[in-house]
Amino acid sequence: MKRMVCGIFLERKGSVLIIVAVALVTLLGIAALVVDAGLLYYTKVFLSNAADAAALAGVQELPKNPTDAQTTAIAYATDNGVDEDGVIAEILADGRTIKVTTSRTVSLGFARVLGFSETNVVASAKARVGIVKSASGVVPFGVVWKDWAFGEEQILKYSPNTKDDDETETGPGNFAALALPDETGEVFEHGANIYKDNIMFGHKGTLTIGDEILTMIETEPGNMAGPTIEGVNYRINLCEHRPPDEGCTIDNYVKGCPRLVIVPIVRSLDVPGRKSVELVGFAAFLLESVGGAGNECFVTGRFIREATDEDFGGNYDYGVVSYRLEE
Repeated sequence: MKRMVCGIFLERKGSVLIIVAVALVTLLGIAALVVDAGLLYYTKVFLSNAADAAALAGVQELPKNPTDAQTTAIAYATDNGVDEDGVIAEILADGRTIKVTTSRTVSLGFARVLGFSETNVVASAKARVGIVKSASGVVPFGVVWKDWAFGEEQILKYSPNTKDDDETETGPGNFAALALPDETGEVFEHGANIYKDNIMFGHKGTLTIGDEILTMIETEPGNMAGPTIEGVNYRINLCEHRPPDEGCTIDNYVKGCPRLVIVPIVRSLDVPGRKSVELVGFAAFLLESVGGAGNECFVTGRFIREATDEDFGGNYDYGVVSYRLEE
C-alpha cells in the first residue's frame, strides 16, 4: 500500500514538474510578446511618424523638382533619427506624389527563447501636392494669368497710367478691383468701404471654382485710390518679420505674414463697368508697393508659391496648392 501511495505521489510530482515547465515556457512566451511587442510597436510608431514628416517635407518640392523632393525627404528622415540606409524616397508616376519608406532592424530580447533574434520593421507614407479649387481670405484684385516666373513683379491693381502700359486688356472703368460675394455666396457686396476691408482683412467667405458650371464674380469699377492706398499700406505696415526696415522679402518671407495675399485669377478683365468675370483659380503674391499720385493708384506684388489647407480640384496650377498625406 505504501509503495502504491509512493508511486502515485512520484507520478503526480512528475506531472507537476511537467506542468510547471510548460507554464514557464508559456510565461516566457507572454513576456516575449509583452516586452518585444512593445518595442516593435514603439519602433513602428517612430518609423511611421518619420515617414509622414519626410513625405510632407519632400512633397513641397513637387512637381517641379522631383530630385530635390527625394533629397529633402531622405534628409528629413535621417535628421529625425532614421538610419540613412533605412529610408527610401520615390516619386510616383503622376509626378505629384512622393512615397517614403522607413525601416529598422530590431533586436529582440525574450523572443530569443522562442527562436527569434531580430525582425525588420517597415513603415511607409505617401504625400501628394494638388491644385486647390477654393480659397479663403482673398483680396479683391482680379489678375489675368500670364505664365509668370516665381519672384516676378506684377501689377495687381491698375491706375490709368499702368493700365495703358500693361498688355492686359481691361474694359472702360475697370482697374482690376473686384466685388466679392457675402458670406452666403449669393449676393455681391459693393462699395469702397467693403472693398477696403477686403484688402485689409481678406474676404470673409470662401471662393470655390465650380466643377461643372462657370464660377462668376463681379468687377468693382472705379480707381478708388484712397481705399486702395489705405488697405494695402495697412497690410504692408503690419509686417515686422525681418528687422529693421526691410520686412519680408521674396527670398525670405514668413508664412502668414499680412503682406502675403491670395488673389483670384480671372479669365478676362475686358468688360465695361460692373460686369461678371469668370474665376479660374488662385495665385499668391507678396505685396510689394502701392504707388501713384492724386486720384489714381496702382498695386504691385511678387508672384510666389503658397500652400493652403483647401481642397484639391483646380484645373491649372497658378501657384496656390495643397499638400496632404494619402492613405
